[in-house]
Amino acid sequence: MRVAIHTRLKPEGIAGYEQAHDHIPPAIPELLRAGGCTEWTIWRNGVDLFHLVECEDWEALRAFMADQEADQAWQERVGVFRDFSLAGGDAPMPLIFTLPEG
Repeated sequence: MRVAIHTRLKPEGIAGYEQAHDHIPPAIPELLRAGGCTEWTIWRNGVDLFHLVECEDWEALRAFMADQEADQAWQERVGVFRDFSLAGGDAPMPLIFTLPEG
């Protein structure tokens, strides 16, 4: 399944968030894969982040990651850069259009 997510950064958090992602602890990708994630891509437009996640089951992945100490530490590290006031942040965005095959 593919899931799109929209989150937001604090304006002063852009550089820190990007720098943190230059040095993701090796345990994080390993845990994501163990939880069923096959791809996670993040794009930034100003303070807005758009994530595209490919995984077996989004809710199962979130539940798996929530129990991982390494991910809890990672979320604390990058959480200081995020603006959590965005309504629906971290919730999958509804799919509006897919290019038909053909």
